[in-house]
Amino acid sequence: MMLNHDPYYNRTKMWNASRDIPTFSLILSSAAAKDGEKHVDHYLHKGLLTKVVGVDELSRWMNVSNADLRRTFSQYLRAASEGIDEWGKSSFRGLPNSYLDNETFYAGTVVPVLHYCMGGLTIDANGKVLDRSRNVIPGLYAAGEVTGGVHGDNRLGGNSLLECTVFGKIIGNSIPIRSRESHQVGKLNSTGIIPEAEAKSLKTVTVSDLAEHNRSNNCWIAIHGYVYDLTDFAEEHPGGAESIHGLCGKIGTKDFDAIHSENILDDFDDAKVGRIAQWLLVSAA
Repeated sequence: MMLNHDPYYNRTKMWNASRDIPTFSLILSSAAAKDGEKHVDHYLHKGLLTKVVGVDELSRWMNVSNADLRRTFSQYLRAASEGIDEWGKSSFRGLPNSYLDNETFYAGTVVPVLHYCMGGLTIDANGKVLDRSRNVIPGLYAAGEVTGGVHGDNRLGGNSLLECTVFGKIIGNSIPIRSRESHQVGKLNSTGIIPEAEAKSLKTVTVSDLAEHNRSNNCWIAIHGYVYDLTDFAEEHPGGAESIHGLCGKIGTKDFDAIHSENILDDFDDAKVGRIAQWLLVSAA
């Protein structure tokens, strides 16, 4: 829908790469931002949203006419009071303050991106990849967005993850995998192997100690009471290294909770440096 203004795209369903990519402004009122507070806080932290106060500042940020903005907001508020707008919209959640000069807006720029590919490798019901003659290619499996034909011409939103899970499980159950040799991480003493939890005594890290590790090449972050050295992990972070680097030397529990569940931290025991001193005091209380 974002590209339907372009005749070439409407005719071919392909974007002409020589043309400027259109951009759009996403504007949230303070009420709308409150509804999605966790996400808004995260996007503010990443610099994807900007907080602006009043319609005058918003018009400067958008580089559009102040009068046009005021007229648009007034029309929208009037339609909300009447219960329907000119396009048939009848739900008006998150309305801006009628006194626009006191309203706090959260503004961001939206651009078209490749969200999901419908085409890809042809697979059978067992996830085996087929050649052009629809014969199975021995030893080759595929699951997820690299495959095509599972959803037809378009997919229901959210079903991409379901596709990955279903075919990933089918393939995983059908491929013979050599069992891993069980082992226990730790160090040896005269009695044998000492589990890592016993071998590694976690130290107490003060807030000032934490603050000294505030660089991209020396990055400690406190999350849920524990301090982690995430220096090496930052470049591997799916959300980008900037999200990690912005929290170096700080307590990042709130930012972490906005996106992740706490059990993800189980995979980072080897990066655990110690417990934050303030957390010990809070826990004892």
